[in-house]
Amino acid sequence: MSLPPPPSPPQEEEIPELEIDVDELLDMESDDTRAARVKELLVDCYKPTEAFISGLLDKIRGMQKLSTPQKK
Repeated sequence: MSLPPPPSPPQEEEIPELEIDVDELLDMESDDTRAARVKELLVDCYKPTEAFISGLLDKIRGMQKLSTPQKK
């Protein structure tokens, strides 16, 4: 009598790597253009992306304010 093989451990969900070039987004003219670019990068993502994109655009707006030279 042979024993069945032990159950294999559950596989972790494989998370694909994705790079988003923040400098590229900062150089774009508008939030609409930025959002379109990020949606293009996330086209293979099966989870909802709207909240992520909105948060990313908020952070980029904050970065733009920091990088704009202040008038004295």
